[in-house]
Amino acid sequence: MPPKYGGGNSCKKCGKSVFFNEEKKDSEGGFWHKQCFTCTKCKKGLDSTNLCINSGLIYCKTCYGGEFGPKGYGYGGGAGALTRTQ
Repeated sequence: MPPKYGGGNSCKKCGKSVFFNEEKKDSEGGFWHKQCFTCTKCKKGLDSTNLCINSGLIYCKTCYGGEFGPKGYGYGGGAGALTRTQ
């Protein structure tokens, strides 16, 4: 949402105005400062190749997989499940 008295759009992290020369956009159309465009969990700097979004929060691929990826023992139980029978 644009501010009332000019300036840029509001940053989703800090809420301050984001001007065109310092803005980053996420895939949901949110605006961010370059320094605010970091992973919510590990604070790693993000770009379009490692960005994941969940509930309006941005994560790097590693943290996103750890938080929202598959949980449990795994698929097939490891190499022991890959035996060949005749």
